[in-house]
Amino acid sequence: MIRRARLRLTLWYSAALLVVLLMLSVVTYTAVTRTLRRELEEGISSAVTQWLEVSRRPPARPGEGPAARGPGFNLRPNATPFTRATSTATPLAAASPDATPTVTAAGATASPSPQASPPAAPATAAPPRPAGTPRARLDPRLLFAGDTADVTDVGSTSDVFLLAYRADGVLAVNQRRVNPEAITTSDAVAKALAGEASWATVHDDGVNLRIHASPIEVAGRTEGVVVGARNLDEYDRQVRAVLTVLAMVAVGGGLMSLAGAYLFAGHALQPLEEAYGRQRSFVADASHELRSPLAVIRASVDLLLREPLPAPHRESVEEIRDVTQEAATLIDDLLELAHAEEGTPGHADSDLAVEVSAAIEQVRAILERRNHAVSTVLAPVQAGAAGAEVRRIVRALLENVAAHTPEGTPVRVEVAERGGHAILAVEDAGPGIQDGQEATVFERFARLDEARTPGTGHGAGLGLSIVRALAERRGGTVSASRPADGGLRVEVSLPLAK
Repeated sequence: MIRRARLRLTLWYSAALLVVLLMLSVVTYTAVTRTLRRELEEGISSAVTQWLEVSRRPPARPGEGPAARGPGFNLRPNATPFTRATSTATPLAAASPDATPTVTAAGATASPSPQASPPAAPATAAPPRPAGTPRARLDPRLLFAGDTADVTDVGSTSDVFLLAYRADGVLAVNQRRVNPEAITTSDAVAKALAGEASWATVHDDGVNLRIHASPIEVAGRTEGVVVGARNLDEYDRQVRAVLTVLAMVAVGGGLMSLAGAYLFAGHALQPLEEAYGRQRSFVADASHELRSPLAVIRASVDLLLREPLPAPHRESVEEIRDVTQEAATLIDDLLELAHAEEGTPGHADSDLAVEVSAAIEQVRAILERRNHAVSTVLAPVQAGAAGAEVRRIVRALLENVAAHTPEGTPVRVEVAERGGHAILAVEDAGPGIQDGQEATVFERFARLDEARTPGTGHGAGLGLSIVRALAERRGGTVSASRPADGGLRVEVSLPLAK
């Protein structure tokens, strides 16, 4: 009993610890993934914001080098310098003749026109812009701000890269020459063209991209869209690493919690186990000590009954004899139950069919006195229990039938092997038990229905308790059920002999 209680308590403790560990893992996973996602989106957002802010810087004056324009305008050694676009170039937004260079839809710089004016001398100041001439609404050079990647880095999406769209949705700049179809058709670009910055995750040729589309607004009008995008492979790798670590922690924590719960349960149940051991010892000692006075009483009663006694006196003496016999039976049952609940016994095995037949012969006189017909179906099965234990189980089951069924009730005893266990079953056709009492019948001193067999003795209610204690001592189980045609079926499952 203590062992079963310890196992149940261990499972409860482990379940509680695992729930706490699972909650902590979920919280940790959520926090880490949110942090990683926030850092990812902040990197994309800051890059897009930086590109947008560059367009607000004043255009470079003639004679100013890239260093004079501030960070982000250092041209690559193999990059083509920006030149003023010809009248045939397609600008990203409407620009004046003195507007800054324009980028074509393919993302390359426009070639200088043969009619283009020669560049001014470095030492000559730029001529003032005529009054009323509109300024360019977008400086396309901002699209390359801070980009040091080589133009031959085709399709690379390992870092933040840029796409730019005109107000009509036509792609104007493809910085890394990636396939823009998935990005162009995304809802984020559509919302940005409508003037609303938006985030989205797109899938393109097996690659997951996180994109941020931000509108380019000039004088309250959307003149284009800048899209910053980044590959999610690194983010996914970090998420998988977090999941792996959390899974390892969960498995290790589960094993540690199981071991700790088992030790803690044993420590918590130790006082109860000690108290239960003292109670068991007391019952065994008391039962043993009571045997002697009861034996003296029975011997005295038997001697007294040999003498000629008046009828009233003889009835009283016979009643004393019967009560003494019941008390002796109860003491024997208590002593046997105390022994059955002791520690794990040594190895033993027996032929179940042979032992069952021997037990039936031991109680045949009781069964015949109450006209119980016994039928048997005994298969040769080797059970992992001592022969004396098997015989005591069978006797207790048959005595229970004789005590709680009407005279003449047929009894069936079966022995079989099923599911890797030796099965012993005793079934009667008596009144049976009520629903919900299948487990109660194995409790100590269980007296479920005194009216089942009026006028007969019912014993002390320890027979089925002894059956359960002997079966569980050998690692077996017991169960009670109600057959479809009535009665009671008690089934004992014992391990097979090794």
